[in-house]
Amino acid sequence: MRTTILSLVVAMMIPMVSSAKVDGFNEMISENNQSQQQLHTDLKNQVEETRVAQRIKKEVLDVADYTDVSQVNTPTKKSLTMFQKEAMEYRPSEAQQMKRLANEIKASDAF
Repeated sequence: MRTTILSLVVAMMIPMVSSAKVDGFNEMISENNQSQQQLHTDLKNQVEETRVAQRIKKEVLDVADYTDVSQVNTPTKKSLTMFQKEAMEYRPSEAQQMKRLANEIKASDAF
C-alpha cells in the first residue's frame, strides 16, 4: 500500500517537475532570442555609423584644397627615382664599405 501511494505521488510529481523545466527552458530560449536580436540591431547600427563616418572622412579629404600651398614634400624611395640599370649595378663606394665594416667591428667588440 505504501509503495503504491509512493509510486502514485512520484508519478504525479514527474510531469509537474518536467513541465516546470520545460517552461524554464522556453524562457531561456526566448531570452536568448531577444538578446541575439538586440545584439544584431546594435551591430547594424555600429556598422552604419562606421560607414557614415568613413564617407564623411572621404568627402573631407576630397574637398581639401592645396592651391594655396607653394610646396608639398612627400617621402620618396630612392629606388623609385633611379633607372633600372642604376638599380641593378648599384655598389656603395669604398669609403662607405669601410665605414660599414668599421661600425660592424665596433659593434662586435662592444659585446
